[in-house]
Amino acid sequence: MAAGHYLQGAVPYPEELARAYASEGWWMNKTYGDILDFWEQFRPNSRAIIDERATLTYRELKQKVDSLAIAFLRLGIRQYDRIIFQLPNRHEFVVAFHAAQRIGAVPVLTVARQEYQEISHFFKLAEPIAWIMPSKDGTREFAPLVERIRAEASSLKFPIFVNDGLSLPSSSSSIEQLIESVRLSDYPPDYLQRFRPDPNDVTMIVTTGGTTGLPKGVPRTHNSFLTNVRYTNTLAPADVVGLATPIGHTMAQQGAVGSSMFYGATLAIIPGPRAKDILEAIDKWGITHVAMVPTQLEDLLNYPELDRYSLRSLKQFQTAGAALRHETADRAHAFAARIGADFYGGGYGSSEGPCAGGGMRRLTVPPGSIGRPYCEGDHWKVIDDSEQEVPFGAEGELVCKGPTVFAGYYKSEGENRETFTHNGYYKTGDLGRIDVNGNIFITGRKKDIIQRGGEGIIPKQIEDLLHQLPNVEQAAVVGMPDARLGERACAYVVLKHGATLTFEAMVRLLKENGAGVLLLPERLEVVDALPKTNVGKIDKKALRTDIIEKLRKLGAGN
Repeated sequence: MAAGHYLQGAVPYPEELARAYASEGWWMNKTYGDILDFWEQFRPNSRAIIDERATLTYRELKQKVDSLAIAFLRLGIRQYDRIIFQLPNRHEFVVAFHAAQRIGAVPVLTVARQEYQEISHFFKLAEPIAWIMPSKDGTREFAPLVERIRAEASSLKFPIFVNDGLSLPSSSSSIEQLIESVRLSDYPPDYLQRFRPDPNDVTMIVTTGGTTGLPKGVPRTHNSFLTNVRYTNTLAPADVVGLATPIGHTMAQQGAVGSSMFYGATLAIIPGPRAKDILEAIDKWGITHVAMVPTQLEDLLNYPELDRYSLRSLKQFQTAGAALRHETADRAHAFAARIGADFYGGGYGSSEGPCAGGGMRRLTVPPGSIGRPYCEGDHWKVIDDSEQEVPFGAEGELVCKGPTVFAGYYKSEGENRETFTHNGYYKTGDLGRIDVNGNIFITGRKKDIIQRGGEGIIPKQIEDLLHQLPNVEQAAVVGMPDARLGERACAYVVLKHGATLTFEAMVRLLKENGAGVLLLPERLEVVDALPKTNVGKIDKKALRTDIIEKLRKLGAGN
């Protein structure tokens, strides 16, 4: 791309790689807008989206998208302007997302349950001009958070709500008002084409953890992300794809949300994550494909009224986002055989792009392996601490490079220097090995991260919050095993002289400091001192061993 025509702070792909990925056919040089235009032309009256509030055909979806895109332009939103997306699972997310794509604005994807600590950081990082959110999600109203953020974030000009019947804060808009304010007949049919972004432009920024402990922005381009969507999904236009995970997650965007649009299928937005919600949606809407995190699958298989729902429509269900227990996989395969569906589990994916698996491609994958790269243009290898490739079967850090792999974190030069090898391979932070047939095995974790039910939680972020508490002298957070969620967060703290701290008080104080639910430890261990390694660092391996032993004695975590 021409110099100066790229999102400032994002790292573009080197021109020689971009040309190679396109010439090899990995990149299609299409934008999200191109995909929507195609299906609106060829399947205008077919269902694009279903949720509890609306059913939209592809023609109706495009009309709403185009109206909102023009309304964004009239507000003053332009190419490369960032927009925070913080919506629960509902169709308005899809409308607003595609409206932003029409004009080259950049959604910054967050989830509805994130609170002040996370959202304020995203405002400092991305300096968004707009913020799209519900007026209410469950019992939580967003207006107080908006006022708090608006008082300190000078970039925020346009708070935009999904109107749920509440009065909106001053100087804000609703998606519904914006759509209704535009009459498409006043504009030429090709009006929005003049704002079409380049396929190598950034299409979204997804958020993830980094080595510093603060959430990082992962810019993804149309070309790169649509390659992820293309190679990790196989659908037909007649399929109905259920969205069971948070719509602001990469798993949802690469899976149900992205694939339904890419293949011209129907997206069925399931309102909640519970087994009952998923089962009711499959029965009601004839869902053919659904992806869950392992916790959701376990809850579904254990649901006491499972047999009362009709699952005849279901062709395929799968898990991603976290490791799947062998016994759960065995039960899922047996259940799939009973209802006449296919089950695939144990794949690998990340916000940064690398993805591997085997089931959907009918590959023979040895036990314990996450499979092989979905996209054959991606190259994985294993390196040692000096970045030298190790022999087949030897353990080291898994790294990869290719058309699905991102080019660098947003505004994070230091992080990027640590995250990429000297020749441009992304360091996944996972330890593993690769056999002579290219099968990838994960054997451990190099990055300090807790995998809780498909959510990646960065311990340092919680530790920083704990250190702000007036009675805490030192703090360390580690993952503790959990049979249902995989891991939960356990806080070890050393208190100041004479201080006390209960679990309930810790949670209350963290909430008062703006911590969302993902930043709340689920166990507290008060200790006299934290163990240290021989170089003086906190020995988290010793802490993990300690909590495992404590849970073993209690008969928990297995």
